[in-house]
Amino acid sequence: MKRLINQRNFLRINAITLGAVFVLILVGSIVRVVGAGMGCPDWPKCFGEYVPPTSAEGLPDNYQDIFREERLQKNERLARTFERLGYTELSERITKDPAVLVEQEFNATKAWVEYVNRLIGVVIGMLVFLNMILSFSLRKKSAWIPVMGIAIFVLTGFQGWVGSLVVSTNLLHGFITFHMLLALLIVALLIWMNFRAREVPRFKHSQLYLISVITILLFIPQLILGTEVRGVIDDLMVSNIGRNDWINELSTNFLIHRSYSWLILIGCALLAYYARKTKEIWVINTTIGLTTMVFLIMVAGIGMARFGFSHWLQPLHLILAVGIFSTLFYLTLRLKFNK
Repeated sequence: MKRLINQRNFLRINAITLGAVFVLILVGSIVRVVGAGMGCPDWPKCFGEYVPPTSAEGLPDNYQDIFREERLQKNERLARTFERLGYTELSERITKDPAVLVEQEFNATKAWVEYVNRLIGVVIGMLVFLNMILSFSLRKKSAWIPVMGIAIFVLTGFQGWVGSLVVSTNLLHGFITFHMLLALLIVALLIWMNFRAREVPRFKHSQLYLISVITILLFIPQLILGTEVRGVIDDLMVSNIGRNDWINELSTNFLIHRSYSWLILIGCALLAYYARKTKEIWVINTTIGLTTMVFLIMVAGIGMARFGFSHWLQPLHLILAVGIFSTLFYLTLRLKFNK
């Protein structure tokens, strides 16, 4: 009885934590869309305060120079570390990229939007800690459950540090991509913990398993390409180029990202095709839902290209991408190669 209670409590917190991470990813996307990523030029404080100011009246006249200097000092230390590790090119980007030197003026709305984003991050940190503590009650079921709980807790702390680097480097593209990939790794581990805790039986089907593995391996580069394209859009947001002309300014990554999506759709359509033959309702429903999400994300992508990268379509595009990755990962866990 106690074991069942422990399992139920863990699964409840695990599900809440996973949902909260999804919310944070969505809020993070909204922060970027409204251009509030640098709403607070320092971290973990905001303009030197734990609660951001509501006006610039209390800030010194040279506040931009002060916070720029603080960021650059932190970047110098970071660059030296990367240089010692042999990443000379990245080290030079951190210190010499002109975009890193730009300091935004105080904007109360953007500061509070970014502040709310950070508060949600703190709440998730608490949930992740609770998820880790409760995972130890299931150590007899599987030693991997508490190991993953510890790993998620450590990764969440590391993610917070990477978030500080995103701020100090003024949203430098590579750090944003790494920040996103870390979030997906945390999502994957939370799903895996849930899978191990519930002892879900695996379904043997060679074709479904292989297609699922190939599709998720194809989808990860697609996510990276999408994040890089989003970084270019960030640059265009602060340029003098009109939204309707952004499509002409995007790099080759955008063209690859757009065409690449057809491979993902084909992979998911094949999953739905083979699932229909299994007569297993959960497999059929999962693959149909997966294919539907891929179709919707492609429609959202077309909508962004046609309508000047609408504010509300960008967060929808991202959360669908995370949903596709999560569903593919869960499906892969539940399938097994039939020897």
